[in-house]
Amino acid sequence: MSVALSILDSLVSGVVAIDREVNITVLNEAAATMLGVAKERAVGLNLLSLIPNSGLINVLRTGQPEVGRLRVKGRRTILASRTPVLHNGVMIGAVSVFQDITEMEKISRELDSTKALVRTLEEVLAGAGEWMVVVDSSGLITMMSEDYAAFNCIDLSKAIGKHVTEVIENTRMHIVAQTGVAEMGESQSIRGRDLIVNRVPLKDGDRIVGAYGRVVFKNVEQLWELAAKLKVLESKVRYYEKELTHLRGARYTFESILGSGPAISAARQEALFAARGDSTVLLRGETGTGKELFAHAIHAAGRRRSGPFIKLNCAAVPAELLESELFGYEEGAFTGAKKGGKPGKFEMAAGGTLFLDEIGDMPLSMQAKLLRVLQEREVERLGGTATRRIDLRIIAATAEKLEKLVGEGKFRSDLYYRIHVIPIRIPALRERIEDVEELCASFLASCAAEAGEPARKLSAEALEVLCAYHWPGNVRELRNALERSIALSRGDTVLAAHLPPHLLRDAPSPQSAPAPGALAQVRMEAERSAILAALKATGGNKSRAASLLQIHRVKLHEKIRRYGINENV
Repeated sequence: MSVALSILDSLVSGVVAIDREVNITVLNEAAATMLGVAKERAVGLNLLSLIPNSGLINVLRTGQPEVGRLRVKGRRTILASRTPVLHNGVMIGAVSVFQDITEMEKISRELDSTKALVRTLEEVLAGAGEWMVVVDSSGLITMMSEDYAAFNCIDLSKAIGKHVTEVIENTRMHIVAQTGVAEMGESQSIRGRDLIVNRVPLKDGDRIVGAYGRVVFKNVEQLWELAAKLKVLESKVRYYEKELTHLRGARYTFESILGSGPAISAARQEALFAARGDSTVLLRGETGTGKELFAHAIHAAGRRRSGPFIKLNCAAVPAELLESELFGYEEGAFTGAKKGGKPGKFEMAAGGTLFLDEIGDMPLSMQAKLLRVLQEREVERLGGTATRRIDLRIIAATAEKLEKLVGEGKFRSDLYYRIHVIPIRIPALRERIEDVEELCASFLASCAAEAGEPARKLSAEALEVLCAYHWPGNVRELRNALERSIALSRGDTVLAAHLPPHLLRDAPSPQSAPAPGALAQVRMEAERSAILAALKATGGNKSRAASLLQIHRVKLHEKIRRYGINENV
């Protein structure tokens, strides 16, 4: 009996036997190890106390053997065969022989995966007309596409197992398999044809196990064709990039800033200098001087020109909405919030420039939050918890005197110093009267182009009136005045009579000793004074006033409207 037990203990497989009462009668060392019990203590115990739901119970009940049954216990897979134990034809118990096949199963799965990979590679090599070859570390061919074998004038079955140098002319596959150094885009001549090939080493960890080779271009002409296509695509990409920059970026450049006088030239030069860096710029100037134009130009000339140019007028957005406009919000942040949330101007301007116009009108509460963004370079949406890093440039603009606002406690001093890095003052139009003629010529041309009409000229008298005006609305007012004059004029020349009445009314009077050349202004003011005198003399009767002035009544009405005369005078 002891010899039989020794034999059982020498087995790798586990063996357990039970009697009809399901008590263990035999347990070898392998079974004890797999069950995690001492062999001596296990004999005599009920099997179900060690293996609940044991399949041996089925054998006792049915008397039928069970072969090759799998059982998963934790991370282990057990393969068992169970059979009844008979004595003189009577079943006196049951025995199970089982083995831990976890490692074998893992190896089997890896083998199946490897087989599937090999089948995939074989299908790839066989299809699509590719010219490919695989060699082992000794340079022997292990795989090859049929088309490549045919090109090398050899049957695929004969090529497998041969050294690559015996099959492929001028090959270096065996060298790559030895050195482990890839060779990409190399030229190789085979059977009188110049090919472009890639050779890549195959590695298992740090060990080189072979090399893979592929013909990228089956003749050099294919390479030149691809290069030509790439050149065309590159041109298209540059064009689309330019169009995208135009659509989402700045609309104006420094060439859009008109004028050659010293005042505007100095401001333009400062802006050009600012465009080279990434520092915050503060544009200062009266309303209508062209602060937004300068902001566009600085962005277009800087390194961020391919990024977005996003603008926000701080004075045009209600204070309660300004934070959501700048920072964005998450879904459900407040009543009416859009599904999915909305990015703010800071996020939209990432990689580009954010232009904050009328920053002097920003509420104090928002000034503190803007200062934090400038310092930390991160934002958090309303209703959100995650912060987002941002990379952008800030250009601010104001018509207010920020120093005065700081003194009044309406603008934070720390924010003032934060944005006052590169201040640029844009001159008022009255400080650059020498540029009026150039501005007028440009505006007349653009207005004509927009209307699809021939360009109009400006009469000398009209130019004198425009140069004499003080332009509180600056360049914007000048353009509006010219648009009105074009609408009223019928010929190819804009006359002084076509200009807005307030420009004529504010022209120098005869008593003010006008400068030489201001004859038009003197004449118009004299005409206006004569009309006023005639209306006063006739008690406002326009028919009698027209008779006194010796002009038609319709003409008088036209001049009254032109000069802005109160008809109730």
